Amino acid sequence: AVVSTQSTGASEMDGEAVVQSVEADKVISTDCGFKHFDLATVKVEELEFSSSFQVEITKPGPLTAVCIHFTCNFDGEEFSACLDTSPRMPDTHWLQTVLYLPNPITVKEGEVVVGSIGYMKSKTNKRGYVLLLCGHSESGQEFDQTYHLN
Repeated sequence: AVVSTQSTGASEMDGEAVVQSVEADKVISTDCGFKHFDLATVKVEELEFSSSFQVEITKPGPLTAVCIHFTCNFDGEEFSACLDTSPRMPDTHWLQTVLYLPNPITVKEGEVVVGSIGYMKSKTNKRGYVLLLCGHSESGQEFDQTYHLN
């Protein structure tokens, strides 16, 4: 998870996970992994989970969203490749998933933000997910929101 600032108003995106490109200069925290899958052995039931995360703020400002991206390593005997969808890398067609907070929180450089994210299969969309995001800053500002990713 990457904590980032965005200029788009969160009220317009309330409850929706938004797939979009995030500019690297909008990222205001370190990255952290929150789930790892072995694509050769992962089972469908493992795609529903809850994981904790912790990031450190690297630039002060309003924390308006959490940006989710992935890295996928393809290791073969004759060929290996890495697909990295980080905002710090050139855009891919996968982009990033942005979870806009209902209310921005103010964070300072060096501050730690901790939280958890849960993924549950949507009951109404076979390919969709319901994401549960909650967390808080060191200064005690909290966020808690449910998102739909279709």
